[in-house]
Amino acid sequence: MPNVNFVETRTLATPAPRAMWGENEPSVAGLPPWLPPRASSPAGKALSSPRGKDLAKRVRMSPHRLLSLGLVVSALVSAPSCTESRGGIAESSGDAAPTLGPDGSVRLPKASLRYLRVEAVRSGSETFDLRAPARVEFRDGAVSRVGAPAGGRVATIVVKTGDRVRAGQPLLTIASPDAASARTALAAARAALRDAQAGLDRQQRMMKEGVGIERERLEAEYHLTAAQAEADRAEATAGLVGDGHGAELVVRSPIAGTVIGLRTSVGSAVEPGGEPLLEVGDPEGVWIVADVTDHELPLVRDGASADVTLATSPTPMAASVVAIGSVVDNALRTAPVRLALATPVPGLRPGTFGRARIKTVAQGATLPTEAVLIQGGKDCIVYVEKGDDTFERRSVVVGRPVEGRVQVLSGVAPGDRVVVSGALLLDGSAEQLL
Repeated sequence: MPNVNFVETRTLATPAPRAMWGENEPSVAGLPPWLPPRASSPAGKALSSPRGKDLAKRVRMSPHRLLSLGLVVSALVSAPSCTESRGGIAESSGDAAPTLGPDGSVRLPKASLRYLRVEAVRSGSETFDLRAPARVEFRDGAVSRVGAPAGGRVATIVVKTGDRVRAGQPLLTIASPDAASARTALAAARAALRDAQAGLDRQQRMMKEGVGIERERLEAEYHLTAAQAEADRAEATAGLVGDGHGAELVVRSPIAGTVIGLRTSVGSAVEPGGEPLLEVGDPEGVWIVADVTDHELPLVRDGASADVTLATSPTPMAASVVAIGSVVDNALRTAPVRLALATPVPGLRPGTFGRARIKTVAQGATLPTEAVLIQGGKDCIVYVEKGDDTFERRSVVVGRPVEGRVQVLSGVAPGDRVVVSGALLLDGSAEQLL
């Protein structure tokens, strides 16, 4: 048994309830008894020794009911990191702790080096896969929201949601007094134009015969110009209401596609500039929109290759970046990156969700993200190997982590050997890994 010095401890004892402990079973502070240690264990041997029995008698407890078992065992049994001393309590050797050199370097015991992994800083370009949630949307110009060109009431609806329509096909009709007024004004303007033209022709014949008056000819030209302007205005107004007669206004589809939404009904009052009456979209004019976070957006380049996996089509589809959004959403902190499929895929439905994987390239030195420690919530540091067991702490400026690696903008150079695993053994004050 190791040579041990016992320390006499005086403990105030208070009797426990007799129903629990019995007549002759005192305890300390009313706490429950400890289970007896095994006789073959170091604690059992120590408590069975003469000095152990004497100490137990001093605190008025049997050895297997000793309350301060943990303290006694720690005093009786030497820990592996302690050295035995004939004169007193064992002391820690301190060989397992890292030491700080005068130049700020950290030296780690050789026994702990096996827990570290060191890697050289890579140089050049690194290709990463940037992953982002994606969805199918209509391309710009592939969806048309059809409104009322004039005020009135919906008279008939000739299509329903899901119908395929051609460009120029009638969608609905509106009974519109404005349409009737526009057509009437156009007819009057055309009549006035014909009358003005006839008046000018008459004045020109009279001038040729020598009986005309120049003033009257000039007035006829003025009336013709004014009539022409009014006729042009009336035609433009009537062109908004389209072909038809009287108050009937026919609303036609501006593009070929599918009716994807119908937002009116027969008898509804409509006004120009109000809510769209229906929506027509081209199902083949779609692209993929990936929502990329603002800190990853600088890595995306126009023309970068990508692939898309949709919930309805688990097979990846090749695509490329055609547009990068310039505005970041305030709530989600993402910007839209639009992808065009390399091969048109029939049957894609706008609104379908999926995942996009965009190829990105990071230039310069890179490290695994676990190599970078953070202190104070903002300072990034790494440990660079200077010798077999010596490491130097360096502050670094890093870019955005992608796919488990991070671009190092400054602080280390290509070829430096950096601790990429186990760096917390060198710096216990670091708060977290990057």
